[in-house]
Amino acid sequence: MSLGGGGETQLVKRHQEQTAFVGAEGADPTRDTTKEQALPMSSAIERKSLDPSEEPVDEVLQIPPSLLTCGGCQQNIGDRYFLKAIDQYWHEDCLSCDLCGCRLGEVGRRLYYKLGRKLCRRDYLRLFGQDGLCASCDKRIRAYEMTMRVKDKVYHLECFKCAACQKHFCVGDRYLLINSDIVCEQDIYEWTKINGMI
Repeated sequence: MSLGGGGETQLVKRHQEQTAFVGAEGADPTRDTTKEQALPMSSAIERKSLDPSEEPVDEVLQIPPSLLTCGGCQQNIGDRYFLKAIDQYWHEDCLSCDLCGCRLGEVGRRLYYKLGRKLCRRDYLRLFGQDGLCASCDKRIRAYEMTMRVKDKVYHLECFKCAACQKHFCVGDRYLLINSDIVCEQDIYEWTKINGMI
């Protein structure tokens, strides 16, 4: 089942004909770690300057500054600096992660766009991990579900428990990750013995 476009894009800062990439060094904006179609480079975040002497703002679309509408608040953009991402223009404060609300236009931030949501890197990985499946039950992790993450594995909150005694972990509990199984400190010896690892 296809979930639509997804993946990461690089941030682009733009001011008076100078372009500099400030996202991950050496990152390929067309590479998609979720094996789904990545956003095209035109979806990268661009920072533009709104200067009356620089008419029109968008060289390709020939849009004068007075006609720019923010994709977030739907108000006209009169700020000197604004962003372009997901084929829309944005106030700097309006382009934010749909889950945690962090600003996505800041230097070093990446925008992830999947299932119609704008996400920061942390929330994208929390929701979708490597492939969007729980490492314990192999069921899909939905965007609204809470998750736990261990290295490159992502778990439903209810699946994050000891494989031996089924006890849910609390903050500070120690455990061992064996393949995709999580084993509490008390059951490590018994679990490895039963599964032929000793």
